[in-house]
Amino acid sequence: MERKGRVILIGWLFAALRIGFFTYAQDSGSSSASVNPDRTKPCSFRRQLLVHQQEVRIDPCTLCTCNNGRTSCIIERCPSDGGCLPWEIVIIPEECCPQCPYKMVVENTNILYEETFEFSEGFTKRIRFALDVGVDKRQSSRIVRGTNLWKLSAWISPNEDGSGQKFSLEDQVFNYSGAEQEYIKKRGSRPWQWHELRYTMNFQGGTCDDYKYFCVKFDEADEPNPTYELDFTFRPVDDDEARLIDCVPLGELCTSATSTEYGKLLGTFTNTAHGVAGTIYVIDARRIWLRGFSYDGQGPDAFFYVGSTDRPSGNGVIIPNENEQTSVLGAYSDRNFILTLPEDITTYKWFSVWCRQAGANFGDISIPANFVAPAPLDLGSFGFDPKVHDVSATKVTILNTKQVKFTNLVYDGEGPEAFFWVGGGNVTMAGGKRVPHVDDNNGVKLRAYTGEDVIVTLEGTDRIFNFGYISIWCALALQDFGNAVIPADLNVPPYVASGNPSPIMPEFPNGKVLKEDRFHICWKVDEAAGTLRLRFEGTVKRDEYMSFGISGSQTGTSMPESDVIVAYIGKDGEAGAMDYYLQSRSQCVPTNGDGACPDVLMGSAGAGATNDVTLLSSRVNRGITTIDVERPLAAIDAKDKAISLEPTYVSWAIGELNPEKRVSKHSLVPRGDVQVDFSQESSSCPRLALPAGDKDVTPWVIDDLTPKPAPEVITAHIGPSGGEQGYQGIAGQVGWGIAWYLNGLLVPELNVQRNNIYKFEIYGGNDNSTNLANFHPFYITSDSDGGYNQKTAKGKEAETIYAGPSGGELCDFTSMADPKDFDTFEKYAETLNKTCPPMLKPGILEWTVDPETPDVVYYQCYQHRYFGWKINVSGASQTAVSFALMVALLALAVFNQI
Repeated sequence: MERKGRVILIGWLFAALRIGFFTYAQDSGSSSASVNPDRTKPCSFRRQLLVHQQEVRIDPCTLCTCNNGRTSCIIERCPSDGGCLPWEIVIIPEECCPQCPYKMVVENTNILYEETFEFSEGFTKRIRFALDVGVDKRQSSRIVRGTNLWKLSAWISPNEDGSGQKFSLEDQVFNYSGAEQEYIKKRGSRPWQWHELRYTMNFQGGTCDDYKYFCVKFDEADEPNPTYELDFTFRPVDDDEARLIDCVPLGELCTSATSTEYGKLLGTFTNTAHGVAGTIYVIDARRIWLRGFSYDGQGPDAFFYVGSTDRPSGNGVIIPNENEQTSVLGAYSDRNFILTLPEDITTYKWFSVWCRQAGANFGDISIPANFVAPAPLDLGSFGFDPKVHDVSATKVTILNTKQVKFTNLVYDGEGPEAFFWVGGGNVTMAGGKRVPHVDDNNGVKLRAYTGEDVIVTLEGTDRIFNFGYISIWCALALQDFGNAVIPADLNVPPYVASGNPSPIMPEFPNGKVLKEDRFHICWKVDEAAGTLRLRFEGTVKRDEYMSFGISGSQTGTSMPESDVIVAYIGKDGEAGAMDYYLQSRSQCVPTNGDGACPDVLMGSAGAGATNDVTLLSSRVNRGITTIDVERPLAAIDAKDKAISLEPTYVSWAIGELNPEKRVSKHSLVPRGDVQVDFSQESSSCPRLALPAGDKDVTPWVIDDLTPKPAPEVITAHIGPSGGEQGYQGIAGQVGWGIAWYLNGLLVPELNVQRNNIYKFEIYGGNDNSTNLANFHPFYITSDSDGGYNQKTAKGKEAETIYAGPSGGELCDFTSMADPKDFDTFEKYAETLNKTCPPMLKPGILEWTVDPETPDVVYYQCYQHRYFGWKINVSGASQTAVSFALMVALLALAVFNQI
């Protein structure tokens, strides 16, 4: 007990030393009693000359300011209530006040709406709201701060407690700043709030009966990073998870899906077998759109069937498949396509995947007796009486969700800035937007019409049901020349583009297995249009890329000088497809185009190079990523290779994206030559096997390196990064596949002390004239990414270099082993081989660790990013030493009294 009492007393004694507030002043040496207010004096303070209003911090607790010849110092007041017990106190060297472990105990979560809205089945709606989180101040610590602390998930639920199926689930609504918003305990009842939160409701996969409540759950982030790496505990009061959730009713604001992006919702498959799944939307009386359709293809005699009996049976009619063939159905995996019915849909009572031989229904959807298929809608005649600028039309027809037809349109063309115009509600002077048209001369004004039929097509994601009227409107005079009101409850066909990127996933008659159950490539050549469409299909994770293209060699598969497409879906859910030229096997250097660079970042080496790849669509379904792209058959710029319709050698790879969403070193490449014949008539891919699920990867444990000062030498070589267990797991960054080894250890944390000199021998390569892939100067920097030589002028200004760069001749480690086969770095290190030239000359770097060096800096590669790791700097300043001595003496005095 006596010992424990001493420990507690010491903790509180240390805290007491830091509690208080006082100021003191030091004369600058002048004896004058008056001060001229128009002239400010400098201050002489601790052998420093400070200008007026200059601040200087002399220790973590004390901030001094020069004020017209006098220096005032303020010592920070530490709170008497730290929020933890005495023996829980943590002393942080760079902080004045003792810290407590972070504790967050949540009482309740409340959604605060900032707007009201209406919505419809099948559509999306972006809303704004605020969040109020109630905190139990008695059980929570005084302050919680850090990065990536909080997570807010949101969804639509049929139940007021958020249970059941979660529609439109978004796992993280907070942006970066929202996820790190600090908590500070305040007096009174001021709420802890987040404002201007945005969430996109995706009303698909259910009906209005499902869309009853908007729900959120406030929680701890998956991998929180509390300041100073303090312990962090998060829980609701009484461990009641319901306190973290709040749901608010959406009310009667939902309207049934009549018009949607895909048509009128018919239903989803029920009574399923053989993996049948999907949804059917009705485009019009004769066409239906299957979305996300899957079927394992194992039925011996299965077809698409419709019938008019009470339930699915063989007494029906075969519907031709998407290729207008009546052959036995093959396998489908999350496919989207349009089928044409023999007769009007109201003729039938059901749609089925029916096996004739087995007399079995593999899945069906009922067709209601009162079902009304979408059809164009006549809005009547157009124009005012009397006419304005002769505007009139026999009728206005909504053809589909994006197109409106004016029949026999007349207009004199005299309006100074008249355009086709759409807006919400009634036609007013406020709001609305121009609908661009070929006849308005790029936004100058509409030309005259003399009884012509004109079709107006809405832009981008706009749909006709988003607006309340369409008109011819003069933006200069704020005058309506004629309008047609758009009804609220539309039942018109969806817009299906022709010759444009379409919501329909294109079909691909040809394909090749690049890596079984890992990466397939499919394609469709359109010689008339001069295009090649490609489907990348792979079992890859978010932020993993798939690349495919023409080899750099005409006689085999060679990665250097390849022209490839890199396709991916990032962790943020955004898909990308970029045109790359692989100058060499190294990280991209945008200033000269060396390495694996997108065409648009090739600098002077790729002058005029462009991204000639168009992203058509993307999706992830049950672990399989599918990305469709299009590129020209011809070479558009100097870095492109034309697509030959003869057997062609290709390159491909799978790997991780770096934080800039550019490729890092591949993790999977072909083991030999690969050829593709783009002229093949039929070479369909087999289905990809579903991934079994990712195994948790545990990073290797690398011992810290704590060297003695010079003359002891620290060696720095380049070697393999070790993949997910190595650099990626240790540093939390995706590198280029190679990294620094210090004294033979893969990216160890380096521990140094201020006021000491440390000597490094660098073997990173010093020839930057021919191959930047082997040019890795070593330097010490404030930037955790490194790569100073790649940065913009602004990026370089923000970085501090403490030592280097220094190169030396290249001497690197290599290994043919797969890092995944080793659970420790020590075992993997046994497979490393060192390759060095004769008469090796290292680069020498001597680093004097300045007293003002921050507590954490980094060793990195000067030329490339993501090669190195941390340097922990310790050693107290003279002020800190004196303070520590004072604390020690006081503690000793207390001991003597106990």
